[in-house]
Amino acid sequence: AYMPRIKQLGFDEAQSWTKRLFKKVEEGFGTLPNMFKCMGNSDVALDGFLSFNNSIGAAKLGKKNVKMIILLTSQLNECEYCVSAHTKMALDAGLLTEDECVNARKVKGPDDKTTKMLEFAKQVKITNGLVSDDDIKAVRSAGFDDQEIIEIIGTIVMINFANFVSNVGEPELDFPKVTL
Repeated sequence: AYMPRIKQLGFDEAQSWTKRLFKKVEEGFGTLPNMFKCMGNSDVALDGFLSFNNSIGAAKLGKKNVKMIILLTSQLNECEYCVSAHTKMALDAGLLTEDECVNARKVKGPDDKTTKMLEFAKQVKITNGLVSDDDIKAVRSAGFDDQEIIEIIGTIVMINFANFVSNVGEPELDFPKVTL
């Protein structure tokens, strides 16, 4: 049988606060994905992630752009679990097409503005934020303001946590597999 490297907590094993958080996740997803069962080993980490994720969901950047940055970051982090999960979520929500999901992972948006956003997000990720003045100039001239630039960074940081939990914990994949 498959064994994750970090325990996947069930509802029965979770502390009362974690159980409440699990219920929230289940209401949102219709199920409790295995990555959250790993993250739930720390109630404070799970709570913080859900709050950050929820806040980013309301970003000026918009849900479609956020989802593309999540897919790109998950690809750059070689996180098969999150690429698989967010591809399914994007398709189910009608946010992105199959092609748009694949293209976002290849730093290609449906239009030039979005491509510039993804190029900037990639630079932020691969340089740990040590981007050049030209990188900032490029994303600004594509039409992104300081609020959106901060939201791009926030999205990357938020999904990095889920990517790292998945890569370290190796939860059993409970979404249709998308190969990196």
